[in-house]
Amino acid sequence: MTPPTTLQEALDGAAAASGLLVASDFDGVLAPFDVDPMAVRAAPGGIEALRALAGLPTTTVAVVSGRDLDTLRTLTRLGVDEPIVLIGSHGAESSDDEVRAAMEAAAVTAVDRQLLESLTTDITRLISDRHPSAALEHKAAAIVVHTRGLPPDDADAAIAEARQLALTHSGVKVLKGKSVLELTVSHADKGSAVTALGRARDVTARVYFGDDVTDEDVFTRMTRPDDVTVKVGSGSTAARYRVEDETAVVAALHRLASARRTAAATS
Repeated sequence: MTPPTTLQEALDGAAAASGLLVASDFDGVLAPFDVDPMAVRAAPGGIEALRALAGLPTTTVAVVSGRDLDTLRTLTRLGVDEPIVLIGSHGAESSDDEVRAAMEAAAVTAVDRQLLESLTTDITRLISDRHPSAALEHKAAAIVVHTRGLPPDDADAAIAEARQLALTHSGVKVLKGKSVLELTVSHADKGSAVTALGRARDVTARVYFGDDVTDEDVFTRMTRPDDVTVKVGSGSTAARYRVEDETAVVAALHRLASARRTAAATS
């Protein structure tokens, strides 16, 4: 079976699936970037479209992010009782019990925590001494260097030096994003978590929107003919389709919700 030529055709096909998973990254996909990582807010209509989809029969909806779970819930403003799954820390955390159970094999060990403590000490010293304009974010299994808003040369230097320092700590995984470098001891990834969620909900079609390097872990796993993978913005990708920005993502989600609603009404 050959995948549809256009995203519109692909979404219409996914809408008719007996079981559908719709998942999306948050920063740069549902929400525009901001110099202050905690000032990020979802684009108008995005969360509403996810809520509409989550309210439809046999439809699972998830927001997947590198953010830790508590921060992701704060920024999305999704309540704990809402039927939208949150997957944080690149798959290491989830609000869904079945995903958490599936990801236990990637859990952080005591040795990993010791490694993170040593890494955090070194990275904090580096940024404080040489790149004080960069910001640090501390997660349960990672330390993150944010350079958004810095002059390009300063940002490049901070990222390069932090990466080089991380490489002196065996066992640290380096995740480069847009104006961000995450140094993690977690063994999880977004692709594994999204796959686990789809398997747990017995879906027959999966839709995923992502913009960053870590989303490629999802794109490369979603290779079934009915899968719809969407890259947001420029850059090389394994995704089958591409849209320009967050506004286009919101429009696509609303279209998918409408088509899914129609399919449910006629089934």
